[in-house]
Parts: sequence; C-alpha cells; structure tokens
Amino acid sequence: MNTLKTYLYQEKTFDLLENLVYFKDLEGKYILCNDSFCKYTNYTKEEVIGKTDYELFNEEDAKAFTTNDQSVINQKEEKSFCEVLTLNDDSKIYFESKKDVILDEQNNAVAIIGISKDITKEKEYETLHTTTQKILEYTLKDNKLKETLLFIINEAEKINNNMICSILLLDEKKQMFNKSFTKSLPDYYNDAVKTLVIGEGVGSCGTAAFTKQRVIVEDINTHPFWADFVSLTKPIGLNACWSQPFFSKNNEVLGTFAIYYKKPKQPTSFELELIDSFSYLVSLAVNRYLRQEEIKKQENLITHQAKLVSLSNVLENIAHHWRQPLSLISTITSAMKIDYDIYMEDKKLYDQALDKVVKTTQNLSKTIDEFREYFLKNTQKKELKIKETFEKINEVLNKKFASSNIIVKQNLEDVSLYTYETELIHILINIINNSIDAFENKNISNPLIIIDVKQEANKNCIVRIKDNALGIDENLLDKIFEPYFTTKDDKSSGVGLSLFIVHDLIKRHLKGTIEVTNTEFNYQDKPYKGLEVKLILPIQIN
Repeated sequence: MNTLKTYLYQEKTFDLLENLVYFKDLEGKYILCNDSFCKYTNYTKEEVIGKTDYELFNEEDAKAFTTNDQSVINQKEEKSFCEVLTLNDDSKIYFESKKDVILDEQNNAVAIIGISKDITKEKEYETLHTTTQKILEYTLKDNKLKETLLFIINEAEKINNNMICSILLLDEKKQMFNKSFTKSLPDYYNDAVKTLVIGEGVGSCGTAAFTKQRVIVEDINTHPFWADFVSLTKPIGLNACWSQPFFSKNNEVLGTFAIYYKKPKQPTSFELELIDSFSYLVSLAVNRYLRQEEIKKQENLITHQAKLVSLSNVLENIAHHWRQPLSLISTITSAMKIDYDIYMEDKKLYDQALDKVVKTTQNLSKTIDEFREYFLKNTQKKELKIKETFEKINEVLNKKFASSNIIVKQNLEDVSLYTYETELIHILINIINNSIDAFENKNISNPLIIIDVKQEANKNCIVRIKDNALGIDENLLDKIFEPYFTTKDDKSSGVGLSLFIVHDLIKRHLKGTIEVTNTEFNYQDKPYKGLEVKLILPIQIN
C-alpha cells in the first residue's frame, strides 16, 4: 500500500508527466501539484498549495470538483469523471479525471490523488459532430427559413455561451444585406447593418461578403474595418467579430455567418473549424430554401398552365352549351322580324316568342355563373364526396359527350376525400379530354369511357379512367409524362402535354401517383382496346 509520504517523494517524477497530477487533503486543500497542473491553471505551485478549489477557480467549476472528490472519499474507490475548467478568457478545457483515495495503515482515507487528461479536442469535435447531425436533421424538415436559421444560431451558441452569432443574407443584387437573423443583438444594430453597402473595410461581414473570404477581427475597437461602426458596437460591448461568407451552388455569395465576442479574442483552431462548419450548415439551409422557392414557382407555373388547359376546355364547352340556344334566339328574332306584318295583330304569339327568348337568355346567364363559380373559387383543401366532384365534371363535359356521341359509364363508390378539389377537377377533365381527342384523331365510331372509383383499405382512393381509343405504342408509354411529348400529330393518340401537367399536380399537390397502361376489356359482351389511366389518391392530405 502506497502511503501519502511515498507519493510526495515522487514529486519530480510527476513533473515529467503531460497529464495533470494533484493531491488534496480531506478538507479539499491542495498538498501537491505537478508542472502540467500549473501550466493549465496559470498558477504557480506556491499559489496552489494550501488553497481549495473555491479559492482558485470559479464557483461552478469548484463545486463540481468538490462534489466529485467527496464521492470518491465516501466510497473509497477509484472513479472517473468528465470535468470542465473555465479559464479567465471564458474558454473551457475538458478533462477526463481519475480520482482515488490514499489510505493509511488502518485503511482510513487521508488524502485524494487526481490525474486529469486533457480531452478538449475530442470533446469539442464530438460536440460539433453531434450538433451538426442535429442541425442537418432539422434542416431537412419543412420549417420556415427563419426558424431553421434561428435554430442553427441557438445550437451554435450552446457550444459556447460567450458566443453571439448572426446570419446576414444579401439582397438579389448582392450589394446589401436585407435580412438579419440573431437572438442576442438588438434591433437597432440589425437595422443599421441592413443599410450598409458591402465592400472592403465595411466591418467584418461587409468585407467578408465583398471579398468572399473569411475575416477575423480580434479587436473591433482598434481595427480599421470597424472605425466607422464603433458607435454601434460599444453600447452592446462587442469587441471581436469573425465573419465567414457562405455561397450558392453557383459560387455566388448569399450572406455571412458571424461570431461576436464581448472580449477581444483570437480564434482557436477549433473555433475556426466551428465557423467553417456552421457557415456550411447555413449554406445548406439557405440553398435548400431557395431550391424549394424555385420549385414552388415552377409548381405555380404548372398549376397556371393546367388551369389554362382546363379554361380552354371550359370555353369549348360553353360554346357547346350556347350554340343551340343562340341559334334558337336567332331563329325566333329573325322569324318575328320577317313575319311582323303577318302576326302583328296576334299579340299572344309575340308574347310566347319573347318569353322563349327571355328564358333562353336566362339559361345562358346561369351557365356563365356555373362556370365562373367553378373556375374562380379558392384552391384550398376541403372535405369532398367523389360522386359530387364527378357531377361537377359532368356539368362541364356533358354537352361535349353528347355532341360526340360518347358513352360514359361511371361506377363510383361513395368515397370521401380531404384534398384540393379544384386541382382534382382540373386533373380529371384533362384526362377525359385526352380520351375525347383520341376518339377524334382515330375516328372511333362508338366512343366509350368507363370510370371506376373505389376506396382501397381505408387508405387510398383509386380512380380508373379507360377508353376504347385503341391505346398507344408500348414503346411510347414511358415517355408520356415528359414535358411537351405528344403523339397527336401522327394521329396515333390523344395523350399530349396535359399528362405532364397532370403528373406534376398529382405528385406535388395531391400527394398521389398516376399510372398509364394499354388495356383490353369487355363492355356489353364486346371486346375493346384502349388506354387506362389509374390515379392513386390519399384519402387525406396532411
């Protein structure tokens, strides 16, 4: 058994070790420490011996050290701890400490020996890795850009409570910062930053954005880049600012990620790694947001194109609705004019004719109102009955079915959906009109459309629309969802541009899928060949 005296004789040997070695009595006063201990704590041995942790270190650290010591004394066995030492510049050193008691011949504890290994780098990079993974997972969620950037700032500041982080975004012209994100800087400071034109010498962030390089300012009060802005920083107590630009995929500067300190400070190698990592994470978040915005623009354009396609079909159907009534009005008024002299005395006949004209024009007005209501209502998710949706579609297409002698057979289950009805109507009208076009292109004598709707396992609504327009070449099936693909010019099919629009609307808006196949089927004991479009729609869009 080594006694305390035996350990104390080895003082010179302890000075050769890189790890910190120290001895304390049971009251927590230091008896001995090696040179490494003095190097890390910035104390001499004379300043350490006879002092307690509370006399040497800040209260939080001292309390943790003392608690760990007492745990070892109480259990009289070696224990390991992860301990943190906060230095005067507020930086932290992490130690893996092993502590044990020294016993006398009666097996009584007389002192504590501690050996601490510096694991700061391992701990810092472990923390950085864990934080990076957490931020990446958050970035992949559908949060608003502001929420994501503030989350990144919050996680960065958790690593070091003395850091104040800021993210600035450039305007479209890449000349000024137009958006600022921070948790700890006052509004007046952020507003002032957003009025500055970037350039070399315009603070840390303005210079970093302009030069496309990291800018390290260790002391704001003496650095020329900040000469014009100390009136902004002094009231807040900012004294150091390191700024890193981040870029788009095309290597255009999008903004800067900055770290401020309230004391003049030079970055450590880890802090340089930290600012690199976080500026990259910000870059990922901003680029993802910009990509989503571009996708939204494309979706809006596609939706607009779909509505234009549907509008064309609706206008065509209005023409079908109006052609016969207008012909009737023309015939009645022409006959009244020609036969005025003959029937001028027969007021009853004139009244009947005029009543017919009035009734017909009222019906035309009603038609306009119906189509206007269908087209101008807001695009919002709603609860709908699929049967009622098809009734609205029939109102639009019935005249067209009748004029083209198209037989439409509908087998519709009473399925309820929570989805975008306007988009669904556009999609279904486009699909049906493709069949109608195919009938005309191929001169189908007995055109037939069969529509089946059923609910599948309380999960999806399955819509099948098939025709007898002979289908299309199997080699072309894989291409029908490509933009601008069409076979109409060669009269082989009515499947055209609208299927690209339909595919995109179903996938992005209705969160469903679409499949198109050639099919053979029997109807009233007669065989037919055509195209089948299958829609798989979720019962509810979240």
